[in-house]
Amino acid sequence: MTDWLTITGVPPWDGRYEFDIADRELTTREWGWLKRLAGYMPLTIQDGFDGADPELFAVFAVIALHRNGKIQAADVADTYDRFADAPFGMTILLESDDAEEEEPAPLGNSPASAPTSGDDSPTSSETLDGSQSPSGTPASAISEWPLARSGN
Repeated sequence: MTDWLTITGVPPWDGRYEFDIADRELTTREWGWLKRLAGYMPLTIQDGFDGADPELFAVFAVIALHRNGKIQAADVADTYDRFADAPFGMTILLESDDAEEEEPAPLGNSPASAPTSGDDSPTSSETLDGSQSPSGTPASAISEWPLARSGN
């Protein structure tokens, strides 16, 4: 799985950068940046995802730039300040190659005599058991690291 972070509107760093925090865990130095610049620690970072915290995404952008050789460790605070001063709107976007699921085959392609099992699924107009968030926010997704568009 490859994750990406896309920066828009903050030159000279506009672009798409590899950012695999699931496969390549954050280092102690990177956790230090998260703590000092955005106030998050390993047990509190999910709160930042759930709230789409702009400071969290700004630190992620800085980490992605550092990991991709665009800035040095000494440049982190100044680079973060550039993101903090930029409009949050569409500046930072997290995405994953895993996010696109295969589309199911159309119903007409299955043989009529194919056996079925299990209970009937609810139709789209029926509600499920209430375990899904009706808000449509990134937190309602299945992934541990929800994809989020900054500012939404």
